[in-house]
Amino acid sequence: MTKSKWFWPVVIGVAAVVAAVVLVVVLTQGSGGGGSASTTTTSTNGTTAAAPDPAVADLQRVMTRLGYYNGPIDGLYGSTTTAAVTEMQKALGVTADGVYGPSTDAALKGKTKDVVIQIQTELAKYGYYTGPIDGDYGEATKAAVTKLQTDLGVTADGRVGAETIDAFHKAVADGTLTPTQTTPTTSSTG
Repeated sequence: MTKSKWFWPVVIGVAAVVAAVVLVVVLTQGSGGGGSASTTTTSTNGTTAAAPDPAVADLQRVMTRLGYYNGPIDGLYGSTTTAAVTEMQKALGVTADGVYGPSTDAALKGKTKDVVIQIQTELAKYGYYTGPIDGDYGEATKAAVTKLQTDLGVTADGRVGAETIDAFHKAVADGTLTPTQTTPTTSSTG
């Protein structure tokens, strides 16, 4: 069994994970690095209600894409959001307390880096990527994905998604794509 047979099914969520990291950075910068920030408003009759928080709505969108959240995108850090964060934390191997904080952020970024390293390794194996295997989904990685997509005849957007993965599987299975490199080098930079 080749590495690509076990790897590419995992990559179905890679585009979402990579996008999630970008959104996570925005979330943590916007909310001061974590926690379940909420805004409350008090009406003239003295009742209190939580106000939607755009950073929480972004977190809900990310968790929806990753398959952890299926509630409304309402910007409220309620029980459904807390439960989804807890499940994501369990999957990431961090303390499952339901609070999106620095440890959850770091774990998500680390997981994303691992997935990008796998993508770069596969791209190098098939002759599409010659840069460092460093986990950075930068311009070189995006260009390599775009070139692969062009060769496969799929939408060339530089993002690894289901269409790219399906076409890749078919090309490997029918021999259109064959490995050209077996030992990509990894970068030791941090």
